[in-house]
Amino acid sequence: MGVFEVEQSSFDDLASFNHHLASSARENISSDLYIVAGLSQFSKQEFFEILTQRGYTIEDLGAIQKISRTYTTSGDAPDDAILEEEQEEAEEEDNGSERMAEFYLYYDEESGVTLFYTDQRKTKEIKYTVAKLLDGERGLHYLYIGPSLFRDIRREIIRNEEIAEITKFVADRLEDSDYPCRIRPEVERTIQYYGDDGIEALEEMEENYGVRPRNITFNVPNQAKFRITRKGVFSLGRGDLTTLFEYVELCIEKALEIKEAYGESEFKMLATTETLSVPTSEPASIELSGQLEYSEVEKVKSRMNEEGYLLVDSFQQEGSLYFSSKVMDTKKKNKFRIKASEDEIRVFPQETDDNLGSFLRFHEFVQSNIDPDASVVVET
Repeated sequence: MGVFEVEQSSFDDLASFNHHLASSARENISSDLYIVAGLSQFSKQEFFEILTQRGYTIEDLGAIQKISRTYTTSGDAPDDAILEEEQEEAEEEDNGSERMAEFYLYYDEESGVTLFYTDQRKTKEIKYTVAKLLDGERGLHYLYIGPSLFRDIRREIIRNEEIAEITKFVADRLEDSDYPCRIRPEVERTIQYYGDDGIEALEEMEENYGVRPRNITFNVPNQAKFRITRKGVFSLGRGDLTTLFEYVELCIEKALEIKEAYGESEFKMLATTETLSVPTSEPASIELSGQLEYSEVEKVKSRMNEEGYLLVDSFQQEGSLYFSSKVMDTKKKNKFRIKASEDEIRVFPQETDDNLGSFLRFHEFVQSNIDPDASVVVET
């Protein structure tokens, strides 16, 4: 079954499309509505060229495009970084046959915000197409929702919706994570929880078991039931679409603050003579909420290797911590240099061709493995 149908041939802007979905087209959405959010460094034309090169066809609907491509599930499975498949979801056998994935796309050239709408399956049509695109393509990345942003979002929802509940969540902890933990901090764990007291239970498990949310399901009785994942996938199970749109917008606003900080960093060649140029770069700075200790550096380097980062010419010094290294991001095909002290990590671009996706991936790595409350700031 293809994506839901819309009853207009053109839309002036995202607001008119969302309004149409929330009113006229709502009855055409056969199951959960998914919105997959990402960020891009490309112009609209460049992004559409990437889609075409990856096998997508594009139908123009004004400010919205309807895109489609065939996919198969044979061969190597895509990275599950975006979609957290749940145990109770039965996988349908398709024997590697070709199927069609369809989405409605909104692309904001000024901000780089990318939104894919569909009511097809997240474990198939989303996973093997746009999820794979955002996760692996140079210059793109999914809209990552880190622990601190997840905390802000759920507090905002609870404050705005007095009777809001968290009825389900999945949370996890990496082995030897630095995330604060009272009980057996060395243990890797995943917790899946169902219950009407999810607000209190999540806070208790974060504090005691040092887990961080992978996805959270919110229920606002008689209004909406929706889920948010840390990899930028939003889904509405039932109820008012405008409620979901409101919190998608909130997440995007916070994520754009990180993109703006990266936008202040740059790499260029400074000419010293007519024949000689010296490379120089302005860094983006990731501030840590706690101190990075010398004893933790080897563990950080090991985790970077596990996540597809190749470290070259590394140097570390005890005392007042200093750690520097050239870094090759093998996943996003990018290189940069990092210089870390006890309270910050500065990221220096090493290529004239920016790679926003690589920086966003590294920021996610820092929040996941070093400091969940690390924040990006613009150096002045």
